[in-house]
Amino acid sequence: MVSASKLWTRIRETPRQKSWGPMTASILGTGAFAPGNVVDNESLVTSYGIDSTPDWIASKTGILERRFASPETTASDLATEAALRALEQAGMPPSDVDLFIVATSTPDFTMPSTACLVQEKLNTEGAMAFDITNACAGFVTALDIAARCLQTNTETAVVIGVDIGSRLVDSNDRTTSVFFGDGAGAVVLSSEGGGQILASRLQSRGDTESLNVPVGGTMTMNGKAIWNFATDVFPHTVRYLCRKANVPVDQIKLLVPHQANENIIRCGAAELGIPMERVAVNIERYGNTLAASIPIALDEALSDGRASPGDYVMLVGFGAGLSWGGNLLRL
Repeated sequence: MVSASKLWTRIRETPRQKSWGPMTASILGTGAFAPGNVVDNESLVTSYGIDSTPDWIASKTGILERRFASPETTASDLATEAALRALEQAGMPPSDVDLFIVATSTPDFTMPSTACLVQEKLNTEGAMAFDITNACAGFVTALDIAARCLQTNTETAVVIGVDIGSRLVDSNDRTTSVFFGDGAGAVVLSSEGGGQILASRLQSRGDTESLNVPVGGTMTMNGKAIWNFATDVFPHTVRYLCRKANVPVDQIKLLVPHQANENIIRCGAAELGIPMERVAVNIERYGNTLAASIPIALDEALSDGRASPGDYVMLVGFGAGLSWGGNLLRL
């Protein structure tokens, strides 16, 4: 397996790696939804039989609680709720949406797509709807695809990240079971307005040894390999996008990273010199929600007024694939 440092050197020196931007893409609304079943670390250990302690989980991950969906709840249920909240904030009826993209690793069915099921539940038709699967980099991937569509004949798009991560893990494996929770986040994008994606970059390297979920099975993760990978590509991606967009790193008003582990987030922010008050962190309440983590954190941060029109917002995701990428936004 190629080391993280050698991996990045190879990527950085490969001329075929390109960034994309700027692209007109205004965020009209955001929304998030998580199940009501809150499972704190004490409950995880006692009720779910996790071989750990609440203090160990908190110190190693930064997670204090997470949300678990009920057995009858599907990814499309969570995604629809998040989409409705985003559309309500945007003041837009579902019938005005031209494109639905859902990023998920836990779809309701192999086919049809979860996006089509969301479309059905919103009682609308005619718009294009499809899923993408890129694990924890899924939302930044879907946002990039939607923004490119907005440069053609698409006027509005709803981009959703949703996962029921609690169903992907074995409760006897504390290297995975303590991390994951369930939820969904959504954004409404428009081809009109002053918002832009100034730069976007998506990359992958096939590696099933570090992190995988076989069909019908549960997650296997090499924690050390993922730590080394994430703490390397996270700051490098941010620097690369800032350089391409000619935006100094210290001008980023809000950094929204994938909520994989609070220690990874703090490590990356420290290397970039970005103070934690400018970093969106909610992993202590939701755990790692895979493709949903970035849009949930973005929704909360924007709802709290942590960024305004004209500000620079950086999204960065990384996960199974191995895949990683980011989007530099100007609101």
